[in-house]
Amino acid sequence: GPARAMGSVTERVDSLIAAGDLDSVAGVCDEFEIVAGGAGNVPEWPHATHVLSRMLAGDLERARCVLERAPEHLREHDPELRAVHAVLAPMIDGDHPAVHAAAGAHAWSPRCAPLVASLIERYRAATLDLLSRAYTTASCAHVAACLGVTVEEAAAQGVGMGWSLGEDGMFGVVRRKVDDQHEALGMDAVEKLSAMMVHVTDIAGPDEDEE
Repeated sequence: GPARAMGSVTERVDSLIAAGDLDSVAGVCDEFEIVAGGAGNVPEWPHATHVLSRMLAGDLERARCVLERAPEHLREHDPELRAVHAVLAPMIDGDHPAVHAAAGAHAWSPRCAPLVASLIERYRAATLDLLSRAYTTASCAHVAACLGVTVEEAAAQGVGMGWSLGEDGMFGVVRRKVDDQHEALGMDAVEKLSAMMVHVTDIAGPDEDEE
């Protein structure tokens, strides 16, 4: 049938990953899933890869749907699919340190490893961006936990963003102004981050007096 003419989904996915074209993986998986009439009809379906590719696209809701369509026995017993779920759940909840802990806890397969590496790299960049919108001061230790890096690496990253670092280990965060409507859409994520960080003792909360 048409699926055979396209080659197997795993062949296509592996060739894209080998070529470094990670952003095309999600679309190829979606396309194959439609052609096959569902991932459940393909025994070697790369479920973990499909979920990760949706996470990489920043589409966490669709990633969750892809995960939920995977056969129950795989969701419960496949180590890699469980590992993907362990990264996705805290990502949805905005629990930054838990995302890095989960990503670092699994020995990823050659197929998933590049996707996870790219996902975490993008997640770090987005987290730094969130921190620079939400805070005026933040402890270097907490920034490190949110980025999943050492305190030394966090210090270098913060200084690289133009933040000052005091002897007490507190950053003076150079706050990014939210200056257009498109950026304002990201503010729900900032509020989520702020709500989470309020519980952390070593960080000062968001400014109340922002104009």
